[in-house]
Amino acid sequence: MPTRLFLVRHGATELTAEDRFSGATDVPLSEEGRKQVENLAKRLAGEPLDAIYASPMGRTVETARILARAHGAGVRVETESALREID
Repeated sequence: MPTRLFLVRHGATELTAEDRFSGATDVPLSEEGRKQVENLAKRLAGEPLDAIYASPMGRTVETARILARAHGAGVRVETESALREID
């Protein structure tokens, strides 16, 4: 079976609404960002996921956890510092 890789950017933050780049600043998801990720989670719910990796930034971990919840307890979120935004 071929491996499929989904690359997902975190949902919107408060800075997104201000058209500002957050970079390495640990800005949380906004309510809009959470809704975006919930919609993506519904869309990917039927896709088999073996692993979810995220940078240690709060917004990316929250994004990953929302996606993982749609797949039940079998998928854990692993953080990887090499995925962190360049500062």
